[in-house]
Amino acid sequence: MPPGEAPSGKLPSGNAPSGKMPSKEVMPVTRMQFNYHTHTSRCGHALGADREYVEAAIAAGLRQLGFADHSPMLYPEKASGYYSASKMRPEAFEEYAGSVFSLREEYKGRIELFLGVEIEYYPECFDKTERFLRDRGLEYMILGQHHTRNEYDRGAVFVREPHPEEDKVLTEYTDTVVKCIESGKFLYVAHPDIARYTGDGDFYRKQALRICEASLRHNVPLEVNLGAFRGGNRYPSPAFWKIAGEVGSPAIFGLDAHTPGEFTGIPETIDAFLKETAGFGINYVKEPLL
Repeated sequence: MPPGEAPSGKLPSGNAPSGKMPSKEVMPVTRMQFNYHTHTSRCGHALGADREYVEAAIAAGLRQLGFADHSPMLYPEKASGYYSASKMRPEAFEEYAGSVFSLREEYKGRIELFLGVEIEYYPECFDKTERFLRDRGLEYMILGQHHTRNEYDRGAVFVREPHPEEDKVLTEYTDTVVKCIESGKFLYVAHPDIARYTGDGDFYRKQALRICEASLRHNVPLEVNLGAFRGGNRYPSPAFWKIAGEVGSPAIFGLDAHTPGEFTGIPETIDAFLKETAGFGINYVKEPLL
């Protein structure tokens, strides 16, 4: 599919190679059929060639794989030369897109591939960055908010770290996530429970409800981040997902893969999360989003 053409979600007929696509029927939730959260070495902290991720996804039985590396950002002049060490550089994006589109053609009939990014919302540069990406063939975005405000500004906070004003940080984080859900620009919200919070449970519930209710209203799924779950991180947060289950927010599993090896053992990882959250009534998405 050429850059810039909207994905149909269906394979062309008559030109499938010898390998077979996984069945289109709805699988049990423990069988991952699609993953839209896959990184590449271009972000500086993931390993492996793009082809290795595709092969690993096929071996795991996936029928759709979305590459969503950490998006390049077109920072304003006021950033004074700042650039994040954990994001793709703008000059790498065209090669990234070309690699995904080339692999899409090569593996046609075996797996569907899509070009995306995991991106943060920085008010001063988001629109310009989105135009840059769309003009070069971007097909989807997932929101992966790690900071409040603009990352390069004084006063911006990395939300995974402890902070003396936890209530303020959580509120700002929630404000941003809800605004992005309402914008309709994002396929889903990655790790919606990433913000560190150790304060009042009622206050946490109030903020989590805002995210979950916005997700339900606008039908924008929230991600259960399997990479973080495997790593024993503070998220996925049982407190958050209990609230998501009560609200009925759509939920989706995402690997957040930074190595091809993370495509192994997926059913066991999902099963472990399901056991930990048994009785929560989480509303899992069972059909592909693309």
